[in-house]
Amino acid sequence: MKLDFHVHSVRASQPTGAILLYHGWGGTAVSYLEFARQLSEEGYDVFIPELLRHDQRDPLHHPFDPEITTTYFWSVVEQSITEATAIIEQSGWHVSDVIAIGVSMGGFIAHGIMSRQPIKALVAINGGGAYLEAERQFRVRDGRSAIKKEDVPWKLDPISVMDDRPRLLLHGDADDIIPLSIQQFYHGTAVQAGMAQTTVLDVFPGVNHTVTDAMIKQLITWLKHVKLQGATDGLHTFSSH
Repeated sequence: MKLDFHVHSVRASQPTGAILLYHGWGGTAVSYLEFARQLSEEGYDVFIPELLRHDQRDPLHHPFDPEITTTYFWSVVEQSITEATAIIEQSGWHVSDVIAIGVSMGGFIAHGIMSRQPIKALVAINGGGAYLEAERQFRVRDGRSAIKKEDVPWKLDPISVMDDRPRLLLHGDADDIIPLSIQQFYHGTAVQAGMAQTTVLDVFPGVNHTVTDAMIKQLITWLKHVKLQGATDGLHTFSSH
């Protein structure tokens, strides 16, 4: 299958795996090239997809207009999750060698890919893996009516798929865009499901909705640890949805 959108790539000299790297709402793929270069130095081929309604794909003129955001956010997330299948196939890597990393909206996308594909691991920075809880909080904050479960715009809430693949959640405790409480809700569910050893939530005091050097340092340390683990335990128990 030929992709009808562009995927930027930064290759490692001696790759041992692949990373799908997703930017946030209103961001761009090209702005993540330096981030991708840092990740490639850890031995990963890094792929940065251009996203629907962003980059060169019919971008929104006013993405931060609240009405625009609420109208398109989940459809971009869902489309990006769906497209990941073809991106992985085109990458030449086996799905179990792939790690999904995302920032903000990209974190929601990474969580979605993790719940529907037998990838190796995920990192969500200032993102969210509890879709229904996130939408509930967004609507309370915006003064919108509550959403009915039968009206949710996603196919599968990642919080319903818990297993022991590694998950790293990095979040600032002063985030006023994607509240920390969304990831705390997800992490709490993982702990209750017995995944406390593999689902790690690191909170960064005083950090708002941004990626700090300390976050990237922690991410790279975690990548080294995951690489040492080798093949991820639990993949054989994964059931696709």
